[in-house]
Amino acid sequence: MPRRPIVLLLVFAVLGLLFSSQVRRVEAGQKTKVVARELSGPVDRSRTFRVPLDAHHIAIHWRGSRDAQVRVAMSRDGSSFASAQRVVLDEVGEQRRNGETYGSVMPSRGVKAVQVLSDRRLARVSVLAMADGPTSVEHRWQLGEAASASVEQPSVISRAGWGADESLRFDARGSQTWPPEFHPVQKLIVHHTATRNDDPDPAATIRSIYYYHAVTQGWGDIGYNFLVDESGRVYEGRYSRPYATGESPTGENLAGEGVTAAHAQGFNSGTVGVALLGTLTDRDTTPTARDALERFLAWKSDRHAIDPQGSWLYTNPVNGAQKTFANIAGHRDVNATECPGNLFYSTLPTLRQRVAALISGSPSDTTAPATPTGLSASAGKTSVALDWSNNAESDLAGYRVYRQDRKGSWPSSPLGAVTSSAFTNTGLKASTTYTYRVTAFDASGNESQPSKISATTQRR
Repeated sequence: MPRRPIVLLLVFAVLGLLFSSQVRRVEAGQKTKVVARELSGPVDRSRTFRVPLDAHHIAIHWRGSRDAQVRVAMSRDGSSFASAQRVVLDEVGEQRRNGETYGSVMPSRGVKAVQVLSDRRLARVSVLAMADGPTSVEHRWQLGEAASASVEQPSVISRAGWGADESLRFDARGSQTWPPEFHPVQKLIVHHTATRNDDPDPAATIRSIYYYHAVTQGWGDIGYNFLVDESGRVYEGRYSRPYATGESPTGENLAGEGVTAAHAQGFNSGTVGVALLGTLTDRDTTPTARDALERFLAWKSDRHAIDPQGSWLYTNPVNGAQKTFANIAGHRDVNATECPGNLFYSTLPTLRQRVAALISGSPSDTTAPATPTGLSASAGKTSVALDWSNNAESDLAGYRVYRQDRKGSWPSSPLGAVTSSAFTNTGLKASTTYTYRVTAFDASGNESQPSKISATTQRR
């Protein structure tokens, strides 16, 4: 019998499996191409770079000198520059260990030029400018079925939902730069992205982080498994597999094993890295983002039989290295980093308790703390010092301070969160009136009604 008919029969059999009910050609969503331009040159204390396109984000990186104090000032007219801000290191870039120091992604809409300042000479500094380019609709094959769990999976915005350009995961030959690898999930690690707070376009920020990690840093994908924005939306990060129509991304293969990302050096395999968008060093995340994170962690913990309040031995499935640390950990628990920010890190014990309560189904306290009293304000030329009376609740976790914006609106994110009954807002303009609200919040996440006060800074 000729060999060709046998081969054809096998091909048709395979195609029959592919076109079964588990495999469908579906509209995957939008793909937004990130247009990027990079300028490089030596910096001897200071150098100005003209931004070559209408970028919504920039990232500064330089050769060596990880300890260099680098700042950047931005200009919207190309000549006058705003106050310089410190370049915070990108926590995923810190793991690259290729001799390059990577700063985090920074917003730059409307910026014409950036001035890079350093406390030492740097032989080569690069300014990466990123902007959204053309958007198109993608189609792809999807397969697989959603797995079940007793704790409901929160809604997750797919990679296509936030406009991931999947071509960034492939090299010039069409091969995946970083093919997915899967292992049983042992730990959940929380991060912050060290990007801007009160982000007006989280999806654009994620696209920039994706490009920066995948292309500039050379990983081949974004470093986080999932991300959460200030409005409580959860986003799929690292690519794992195609999903069935209507199936919410899990970051797992069909056997329930988690895909390895690049979020914690030496602890990437067998862990899930979820990052809160923003910088949480001296301010907390929003209540909405915290609630979404807790529900996400409850789902993952329940799904993989992880005790959210436990500390078990972690075994790296690739090299066998072991370490005991909290099952829901902050990035700094396993690597030398500030992540996930000093203030947010201090709230992890409460977060673990709330995750455990969500899994057990036990009701949490819904009684809000009392409104802070005795609020007073003392204004200097460029600062306002707030002071109030301590609340008496035994489970009080701290206070949140909000500042009204120029349009008279109140941001969803606090200006800061403190455990004491005082807060100082610095870096203000002279002869300007500022209005503040102070609320109390407890260990269950309940927030009080606000106390309100205004203060006018002194003349110069």
